[in-house]
Amino acid sequence: MSDKFENDLRDHLHKEAEEIREFPRRLRGRIREGIAPRARARMAPQLALAGALVLVAFAVLAVRSPQVILNDVRSTVTQIFTTPSPSPTPQPFICGDRSGGTTGLSAQLTAIRVAHHAEAPGFDRMVFDFAGGIPSYDLTRQESSTFVKDASGQPITLDGSAGIKLIFRDADVQGVAADQKPNLPAVREISQLGNFERVLGYGIGLTSSQCVRVLELSSPSRLVVDVMTSTSASASPAPTPLPTVPEATDLGPFSCQDRGGGSDTGPAMRLTDVRVAHQAAGYDRIVFEFAPPAGAAAHLPAYTVSRQASTKFVKDPSGMEVTMRGSSGLRIVFHGASGADSYTKSRDLTPGLPVVQEVEQLGDFEAVLSWGAGLSRASCIRTLELSNPTRVVIDVQTP
Repeated sequence: MSDKFENDLRDHLHKEAEEIREFPRRLRGRIREGIAPRARARMAPQLALAGALVLVAFAVLAVRSPQVILNDVRSTVTQIFTTPSPSPTPQPFICGDRSGGTTGLSAQLTAIRVAHHAEAPGFDRMVFDFAGGIPSYDLTRQESSTFVKDASGQPITLDGSAGIKLIFRDADVQGVAADQKPNLPAVREISQLGNFERVLGYGIGLTSSQCVRVLELSSPSRLVVDVMTSTSASASPAPTPLPTVPEATDLGPFSCQDRGGGSDTGPAMRLTDVRVAHQAAGYDRIVFEFAPPAGAAAHLPAYTVSRQASTKFVKDPSGMEVTMRGSSGLRIVFHGASGADSYTKSRDLTPGLPVVQEVEQLGDFEAVLSWGAGLSRASCIRTLELSNPTRVVIDVQTP
């Protein structure tokens, strides 16, 4: 806009204002009525001020036709104040597993709420309330309501014929019932599977395999899981067959021999967690948890578990000797795995359990990851290969 135009406009407004010494009383009342705040209006102060200025400008420039101008302006203002915001598009139901949350975020679960919603398409809603944000989570669907408790390894069967396993990482829980039986059309039971070293797990028993919708909400932080109770065109295609979860009634025998398994294929897996705990069933459990690098498929790295008659180990690649607590030991070696950039916890654990006295990293070099375990006595062992998440479990017999 040119300076000349601004000057001409300013002069014109001054002349108009000088000719109008005072607004007619009726017009002043109409202006005040037009700019007065309405009880239903909730707009920013800046928008109200701008509207008032527009009304005054129109009154100055068109005082001879106040009725027409005010009608037009009031119609426009009314439309702005009363037009509702567009409703958000509902998220679709997905017949697949889900993951999300914030990795590395420490949070606490404060409540679990469950209710049925009858409006189409019909669903049962589970709300997990958190203090501190939504932690990293994995939601896995399964064609069974049988789960394995962590870290005991004991099987548990919930009400229903299908299930959902929900794992939260870097999370704890306080003041929340360990088991709920809402007996809704889809969600029959919710039970805590484990709470060990800030890995919190829940099993959800369902009447049948159904598609789900997951929402991450804030203020307060909460994870919402909706389970469909009726078919709808808004859902994704029908569920694909899921692998049947084996009935975990027998974890297998203990063996006084070396053990091995996994496969050294694909990119190196990333060690994310090492957990140690005693189980009342009669064994100490060591868990090595892995995650694939970005864009790669998960697999269990090749591993060997070797028993030895002493707690002396040699570190790789330095060749230095280290002696752990106890009188005998286990050497665990993973090929095609590393924890250099992914494992942030202690690399020397001293749980002081009935048999497992110490667990320490021995080496992490060229995708060969090795750990040692110092035992109070020579014991038989049992290994389990688990998924979602990928884990190698080593049970050391204690009786």
